[in-house]
Amino acid sequence: MDMESDINDADKLRDDAIDVWRQWLVVVHKPRRIEQIKVLRISMARANANLAAGGDHSLALRRNRSIAGWGRNDDGQAPPDGIPGDFVAITAGHNHAVALRRDGSIACFGYNEYGQAPPDGIPGDFVAIAAGYDHTVALRRDGSIACFGYNHYGQAPPDGIPGDFVAIAAGDTHSLALRVDGSVACWGRNDDGQAPPDGIPGDFVAIAAGYSNTVALRRDGSIACWGVNNYGQAPPDGIPGDFVAIAAGAFHSLALRRDGSVACFGYDGYGEAPPDGIPGDEAPPDGIPGDFVAIAAGEFHSLALRRDGSIACWGDNEYGQAPTPEDDEEDEVDDYATLSANFPFMTDVHIM
Repeated sequence: MDMESDINDADKLRDDAIDVWRQWLVVVHKPRRIEQIKVLRISMARANANLAAGGDHSLALRRNRSIAGWGRNDDGQAPPDGIPGDFVAITAGHNHAVALRRDGSIACFGYNEYGQAPPDGIPGDFVAIAAGYDHTVALRRDGSIACFGYNHYGQAPPDGIPGDFVAIAAGDTHSLALRVDGSVACWGRNDDGQAPPDGIPGDFVAIAAGYSNTVALRRDGSIACWGVNNYGQAPPDGIPGDFVAIAAGAFHSLALRRDGSVACFGYDGYGEAPPDGIPGDEAPPDGIPGDFVAIAAGEFHSLALRRDGSIACWGDNEYGQAPTPEDDEEDEVDDYATLSANFPFMTDVHIM
C-alpha cells in the first residue's frame, strides 16, 4: 500500500512538473508567436506598395524595379510601355500616379492641375507615398509628412504635417497618418466622420482611405472603420478576422486574410467587391481561397497580387484597368494577355 502511494505521489509530481513545463513554454513562446504575427501583418501591409489602382488605371512594380501600367492613360498616368527606374513603391490617384525611388525621391505621372504630380518629380528623403483623388502625401524619413495638390478641405496643407509617423493614406478629400504608438492622425474633409480632427486612438498597424471612409487594421488582425457606410464599405462596428492587409476604393473595401484569401465589402455594381469573395457569381459562400500577398482598390476596380507574381483583376474594366481572360475572349482584345506577359511582378517588400 505504501509502495502504491509512493508511485501515485511520483506520478503526481511528474504530472505537476510537466504542467509547469508546459506553462513555461506558453509563457516563453506565446509572446514570440504573437510578435511573429505582428511582424507578418506589418510586412504584408507594406507589400501593398507593389501594386496600385487609381481612377481607371492600374500599376505594378516589375521585378527589375520598373513600373508596368495599364488602363486609362489620357493624362499619362499609366503608360502602356511602362516606366523605367529603380522604384520601391507606387500609388495611384484619380488621374495621376506617384512612384518612390530607392534613393528617396519621388517620380510623378499624369494629371497635375493642382500640383499633385509635378512632372519633374519631388526631391527628398521619403519612405512612403499615398495618392488621393487630386492630392498626394509623402512620408519623410524623419516622420514628418509633405503634401502636394488640391487643398480645399485641408487635406494637403502646403506646409506639411509635423510628427513622428510611420504610415500614410489619402482618400478623396481627406488624409491619414499612423503614429508610432498605433493611433491615427486625420486631416481634411470630415463631414461624414471620415477624418476626425482629434484622430483615432488604437493599436493599428495599417490604414487605408476610401472616398469618404477610412479603414484601419488592428494589431490583432481585426479592422476598424469610420466614415460613410452607405454600401457597407465601412461598418461602424468594424470587421472581425485574421487580416494582414487592407485597401479602400471609392465605395468598397478589401482585406487580405492571413491564409492568402481576400474578403470584400461595399459597393459591387461593377463586381469590384463580391460579398462572397473573388471573383464573380461562381464564388462559394466562404469566399475564394488564394495565395495573395498584396491588394489594391481603385475607384471601381480591384487588384490582388499572387505570391507567384501574377495578378488577379475584377470590377470595372471600361479602360482595360482590370482585364480578365474572359474579357479578352468576349471583347476580342488582348488586355489580359498583354498584362500577363509582364508576370511575375515584384512580391518582395523593400524597407526604406
